[in-house]
Amino acid sequence: MNYPHFIAIDPSSHEETSHPIAIAWSMSDGQIKTTLIQPEDDWEDWDYALEDLHGINQDTLYQRGETCWSVLREMENDLEESYLRSDDFEQVERLLGLIYEACGKELSLETGSYREEISDQALLKETQEQLYNTHLTCDDRVLLMLKAWAEANA
Repeated sequence: MNYPHFIAIDPSSHEETSHPIAIAWSMSDGQIKTTLIQPEDDWEDWDYALEDLHGINQDTLYQRGETCWSVLREMENDLEESYLRSDDFEQVERLLGLIYEACGKELSLETGSYREEISDQALLKETQEQLYNTHLTCDDRVLLMLKAWAEANA
């Protein structure tokens, strides 16, 4: 079975000045990749209250995060299409844009809503409640969207 590509990105805060701190995407075989993102020098926005929710602090990002170049190279190698489905496509597109900008490239991926892929309204409602009423990490959100798509297309 070939799955569509899903993506989720965890931001540094809920502000418009936030930057990406973690990213997860799915491949056509359903496998999920995730990584922390090392902040660029001018990415300063940070909400300390979110550390309790996602368990990531700034030191961890600098020590274990991948550079934007590494993230972009790996993601583009993994994706077989340039259209990605997301739980919050406007925010994902903005945060992806920051990654591309840090690499001096223009955004070459298009994002849309995962809801386009699920016609079962009860399943869609259940999935949305899990996505928006609980705090899930980006890889957990990608897994949830993949499961919902698989159930809707079984």
